[in-house]
Amino acid sequence: MRKKIVGSSWKMHINTRIEVDELTLKIIELTKDSLDVDKFLIPTFPWIEHMSTLLKGSGIGLGAQNMAFTDYGAYTGEVPAPTLAELNVNIVELGHAERRANFNETDHNVNRKVKLCFKYGMTPLVCIGESKIEKDENVGRVRIKTQVLWTLDGLTPQQVEQVIFAYEPVWAIGQQEGASADYVQETHRFIRNVIRENYGDKAAETIRIIYGGSVKLENSKELLSQEDVDGLFTGRFALTAENYASIVNVANAFGKK
Repeated sequence: MRKKIVGSSWKMHINTRIEVDELTLKIIELTKDSLDVDKFLIPTFPWIEHMSTLLKGSGIGLGAQNMAFTDYGAYTGEVPAPTLAELNVNIVELGHAERRANFNETDHNVNRKVKLCFKYGMTPLVCIGESKIEKDENVGRVRIKTQVLWTLDGLTPQQVEQVIFAYEPVWAIGQQEGASADYVQETHRFIRNVIRENYGDKAAETIRIIYGGSVKLENSKELLSQEDVDGLFTGRFALTAENYASIVNVANAFGKK
């Protein structure tokens, strides 16, 4: 059985040292007994080194919200993979819809970043999903398939199995209501079948696909009960330790089954 995952990206919501300390330490305390679920937190770049110290020994993974597509060069303002690896980052969020829309993130560059993650011993967490226009025009799955195949292009079978996909329909991010559990399950099954057709049964059954998009406690249990939903990628709801821990507890219960 694939181990459940609950992750939280703080975007630019938790920005001061006191906010970082209070949230991190409380999450560690509230989730210390949830051993049947993988957990990770993704702060803003400047707090990564500090967070590495806070999370040491907690069992909670440390993530970065993005990464440069090359490890060295004249790219002012970018954050390179070797720096993140040295700071004990173990998961890197790539291809988020906001990065694609606001910073011209391309599928090609996402693929380059995925390969760099493996070069430096980090796990790529790749966000994929269709826009409202693509959904309405019935080409959403074409877009998702393209993103999946670009992500995995050129990887070894072992690397394919280690990628984590975060399905985040663009039309559900930051909304009051996310996608229905049935819709999420159908899409996750589609993603898994794309992987099966191109990389085989083992890769398809091993790779983990999590859901993000207006996740909250009220829909977490139904989402996590779906066969092909391997975890949740939380947003605004989980910006309090109590809320994040509540979802971790739901996921942990599934992990004990």
